[in-house]
Amino acid sequence: MTAENAALAAVLEDPDGEIDPADLLAAIVAGGVVVAIDDTESVVFIHGQDGKPWLAAFVDAATCARDVPHARPYVCDAARLVDIAGRTGVRTMTVASATQCATVPLALVAKAARD
Repeated sequence: MTAENAALAAVLEDPDGEIDPADLLAAIVAGGVVVAIDDTESVVFIHGQDGKPWLAAFVDAATCARDVPHARPYVCDAARLVDIAGRTGVRTMTVASATQCATVPLALVAKAARD
């Protein structure tokens, strides 16, 4: 797994503006995401639209650095995302590319990873 998921970026940057949920989940499971970690190597969370913590995820290290400049990029596969959800109780992930983002329930990532 690398610090870039080009397939995920392509799904998010679809020129039609339509993000297919199945394609989004498949790209996350196949190539992982980049999350931000702080100096203590703890995952950095953001406050979501619902006021609860969300896991901020990115298609590559450059987007992570742009959006969370005080943190370091860390590559996560689907199993690690499920582990983070289990350990922290966070239920939602937002995944961003250079110009787009999508909100993904981590329970769906777990289900897609099992299937």
